Amino acid sequence: MSREPAATHRIGHISDSHFTASGLLHGRVRTGDTFAAALDALARSGVPVDAVVHTGDVADEGEADAYRAARAVLDAAALGVLPVPGNHDDRAAMREHLLGLPPSADPIDAVHDVRGLRLVLLDTSIPGRVEGGLDDEQLDRLRAVLAEPAEHGTVIALHHPPVPVEVTGLQRLHLTGQDRLAAALAGTDVRAILGGHLHYATTSVFAGVPVFVAPATAYTIALRAPGGGVAGLDGGRAVGVLTCYDDGRVGWSLLPADGTEVIAETPDAVFDGMGVDVEA
Repeated sequence: MSREPAATHRIGHISDSHFTASGLLHGRVRTGDTFAAALDALARSGVPVDAVVHTGDVADEGEADAYRAARAVLDAAALGVLPVPGNHDDRAAMREHLLGLPPSADPIDAVHDVRGLRLVLLDTSIPGRVEGGLDDEQLDRLRAVLAEPAEHGTVIALHHPPVPVEVTGLQRLHLTGQDRLAAALAGTDVRAILGGHLHYATTSVFAGVPVFVAPATAYTIALRAPGGGVAGLDGGRAVGVLTCYDDGRVGWSLLPADGTEVIAETPDAVFDGMGVDVEA
């Protein structure tokens, strides 16, 4: 009998918290509460994650107090989160008040080893711009990192995802220079790309690599607005979980971060003897 593949790694995926110094966004969204609810949803799910990435727009206007508020929520949750900047973030303030590093305007790129799975965090923010991009130095560093395969391959996290954009009002805010990024990924061990920015969940394939975009914890965006433009929604928040399997495949699941009341439960015993063998 065939078996389900076994999970080797799970990466939590959260995005677009848009913290503000006042604590309110658009006069009604308490960004600290919605972010905390998303982290709580991940914790309560019981899904054992090896790391959690935040794919950008931690803050809405790059304020020092916004990053301090984000840090306070993370400290209370006792959950380490690896962030990349988004177009709303300020690199220097994010370094100093969220990461506890000396302030600098340089890109916030990083590489982490998670039990043999390589996480590459790429800063696609362009100061003063809404669209994203990677400069020549970043691409050179990326090629150097990817030149040697990791034991369990590589996952890339960035803010501006290289995906087709369904919401027409957001199409001009995309990742520029996608052909150069595709060339840097060709023939490498990259297994998945995690992104944010769009405020709605979507998936695609880029340069042969699956791309997964998490919805925002601040507010989500409708695919179509009744009167045109962009419509923000106070609901539909969720956290992603990327699962890497021992047969080389990956999967991506969403955990709802609002409206999570349990309405029914079925014990495991009901499924005993049904279907294929399953490994946790």
